[in-house]
Amino acid sequence: MRTKHLLAGNWKMNLGPTHARSYAAQLKEAIQPLSKTDVWVAPATISAAVVAEELKGTALQVGAQNVHWADSGAFTGETSPLFLKDIGATFTLTGHSERRQFFGETSETTAQRTQAALKAGLEVIVCIGEMESERTSGLTKRVLEEQLQPVLAGLSADTATKVILAYEPVWAIGTGKVASITDIQETHQHIQKVWASHNLPGTAVILYGGSINPTNFAEILALEEVHGALVGGASIKLDQWLELIAIAERTGV
Repeated sequence: MRTKHLLAGNWKMNLGPTHARSYAAQLKEAIQPLSKTDVWVAPATISAAVVAEELKGTALQVGAQNVHWADSGAFTGETSPLFLKDIGATFTLTGHSERRQFFGETSETTAQRTQAALKAGLEVIVCIGEMESERTSGLTKRVLEEQLQPVLAGLSADTATKVILAYEPVWAIGTGKVASITDIQETHQHIQKVWASHNLPGTAVILYGGSINPTNFAEILALEEVHGALVGGASIKLDQWLELIAIAERTGV
């Protein structure tokens, strides 16, 4: 069971190789020693190698925003999990709502990508979350169960320890809207129930994501059910990212 807070920064389609290396160098120089927080960053795939090189030897972990389910083959535009291992990546995201919404990914392909990444020795942050219309219709729990089922069904006692869940309500990503503290708590509790229903060991590590900033983060992270955050825009703004990391470190146990 992870005992530290985990902050994962999803840089999305920002910071090409030159700017990504520069930003990583600034982050490496500015970040203070941490004892209660793990910090991961997921650059664009084209920037991941230079960021991994820049951060080599530090406690900062580098990963990818997506991964394919095959080691190699005729899959134009995709990235093998073995390629990620080769450049020094240690983790990947799967199932991000933008991949589902804009690129047709499904819960089944998310499970395939997750399995391939685990087989290659990567840790995986599996993203789940409901649309605003689904929440207002009272479908949040059902949607999350449907998204989780194929992923969790493929896990074993060993591989489950390498999987982290990230609850990101789609309507809160990049919108400035944040789920209420009560909603976050109740939803994370339900996710734990779904995890337990698949007879997986221990408890799930669950991150929250969606318009997190230094103003709202401490209250969210104070929830026992929240083990960290998947952060988008704020993770490529050095002052905000450092402030979020400092908040996580102050509130860690």
